[in-house]
Amino acid sequence: MAQRPTIKKPTPLSQPALSHGADPVMGGVNIPRFSAEMQAEVSPEAAPLWNFVLTHARKIAAGVVVVVIVILAVAGWQWYRKEQISDARLALGRIISIQDPARRAAALEGFLKDAPSALGTATQLELASTAVEMKDWDKAASAYAAVASLEDDTPLAYAARLNHAQVLMHKGDFAAARDEFRELAATAPAEAATVMHQQVAEAAEAAGDKAGAVAAYEAAVAALPPADQESAAFLRARIAELRK
Repeated sequence: MAQRPTIKKPTPLSQPALSHGADPVMGGVNIPRFSAEMQAEVSPEAAPLWNFVLTHARKIAAGVVVVVIVILAVAGWQWYRKEQISDARLALGRIISIQDPARRAAALEGFLKDAPSALGTATQLELASTAVEMKDWDKAASAYAAVASLEDDTPLAYAARLNHAQVLMHKGDFAAARDEFRELAATAPAEAATVMHQQVAEAAEAAGDKAGAVAAYEAAVAALPPADQESAAFLRARIAELRK
């Protein structure tokens, strides 16, 4: 009968194979010889950097671990915030579906206390719309002012300020409405300039400021296209009426 061959147990790669007086070997690599060869390959210019890496290897490794941990933490926080905003959007959708305006307004105000900042503008716009529906002009003015503040210098902020001025007209605060319309008219695009000057004139007239109304109507005429003689005639008639 043939004798079964003897199978030697392989040396684990994770442990250096040592023989008496021999260099340590790991995975078939002679560690001291490998290090010496690497140092021999390093150019004289890069030698200080190589020595620094060898000396501070543990600190460098620890630094890399810290960076990885920070990246993972930021990614985790972003995921958490995204989930929060998603849940908040669902909650806001449920509030908007409330049919009774008074209940909806109360729910929106409660939601605003803990709402993510990403939903602040949307919530304030819903609150403003609901307040207008209720003819609660104070609440509507406050909500539109909040939107203008949140959006800063954007088209949406401009629209919110325009709505705010119109709400002031509903409140009977004509002088404040005139002043806001006047600021908006100063930065209005050319195609909207006539309408904005008319808004200023109407608010000034309602506030008893005839001189301000006349000046605004004259600015509206000046902003009209030359071919629009019909609108110009109407505005000049308003100016004549105010000057009596």
